[in-house]
Amino acid sequence: MTFFAPDCDSQNNSSRTLCLVATFSLFLIAILLASVPAQATDRIIINGNGCQVTEEDAVGIFLQSDLYLRIDFPDSHWRFGLRNQGIKGLRLVDVSLQAAQFSSKQYLIKDAGMADIFVPYDDGSYSPYDMTGSNNMDQMDQADLPAQLGSLVYLRKASGSGYIHDPYPKVAVECRESGIAWLCKNGANRQRRRVYEVVVWGVYDGTNYDNVIEYTFREDGSIAFRYGATGYNLPGKTGAPHVHNGLWRVSTKLFGRTDNEALEFEHVMSADGTSATDSEVPITNESTVEWDPFKFNDVIVQSASQTNSYGHLMGYEFVPLDRTGTGRFSQRPGDRELWTLNDYYLTNDNPGEDGSGSGTNHWRYSWYSPDQYLLTYLDEQPLGGTGDGIALWYIGSAHHDPTDADNQKGSGGHTGITLLHWSGFEMEPHNLFDYNPLGGPPKCGN
Repeated sequence: MTFFAPDCDSQNNSSRTLCLVATFSLFLIAILLASVPAQATDRIIINGNGCQVTEEDAVGIFLQSDLYLRIDFPDSHWRFGLRNQGIKGLRLVDVSLQAAQFSSKQYLIKDAGMADIFVPYDDGSYSPYDMTGSNNMDQMDQADLPAQLGSLVYLRKASGSGYIHDPYPKVAVECRESGIAWLCKNGANRQRRRVYEVVVWGVYDGTNYDNVIEYTFREDGSIAFRYGATGYNLPGKTGAPHVHNGLWRVSTKLFGRTDNEALEFEHVMSADGTSATDSEVPITNESTVEWDPFKFNDVIVQSASQTNSYGHLMGYEFVPLDRTGTGRFSQRPGDRELWTLNDYYLTNDNPGEDGSGSGTNHWRYSWYSPDQYLLTYLDEQPLGGTGDGIALWYIGSAHHDPTDADNQKGSGGHTGITLLHWSGFEMEPHNLFDYNPLGGPPKCGN
């Protein structure tokens, strides 16, 4: 950069002073412009043998409105955005994946995150919601990370006509080895594949509870959504059992298209238990599904038009994770807890129903009971017939019955730090790939 200084010597004393100040200011600006790129540049934040994570637009002046990360595993590649918008904590946007037969990244999810956290106490005396306040995401600390393969990142926030980094980090990113993905031991043919996963997580402050919101991206093309509650028991009710219920919403837009459809998978045993039948039943209208552990049932969302090389429609299966039970609460309409009477909801992603609309459709920014918005979205529309894809809602529950593990050392009363209680679900590829995305021998055995 060339810097042309003005001629200050020819000025009178007062003008010369102003001229020198202006010259020095221009000189500082020139240095800053030379050292900081105007267009922000990427940086690698984790660089391990099993995974590499890159933060887009990490250094520079002109940032994107959302924080975007790229994950590179040996056999698959992810890209997604992160945001803290409204009062619902850490969210995913624009999730895409490249693996197996795909030579470019395929768009999968438009928006995903928690809609609310509901914690009713068994005795019926107290039923609070955690996501009712303002921006309650906690600052993350370096000590929250593992010794290696971890990084803290900064979300973006609006500033004038552009975007800047948050003043402190609210997101932790970790690369973890998750173990064996497949193995083959047959005589001399002895092979195996160990894999890694990248976990992205933040903490939503629920007063006495710290709520961990966690997204896990795996090399096999699956994503795990988990909510974990830790902290300390409610003062005055430290020994009272209660249930942590997380309501999630995922807006699918597979392959960037709106022609998505949904099915319910179920496994039904014969009356005498000697045989079983598996089926995938179409869900034709906006509807609900109850989870039945005896049927292994779950929900499949797939493209209605895009097939793999074998002619099978490609999609994802939404499978319960860390599920130890099912929360069912008040059936009195006035209590506004009717939304807890189902496990899955499937609605069209109509304009405003993502929480950005008006009135009760503004639920992402102003608190409303899910009865006031979610139940109104079930209006028998043909599923996939309107809107911008399909929105799948899932409720996961974790019951906490305080025990002596909740005590401080040397003191009873359940006033210590509680261990994490997890619930959630997974998105598992369903006919998405033509073959095992993690490779392997042609066959194992004869």
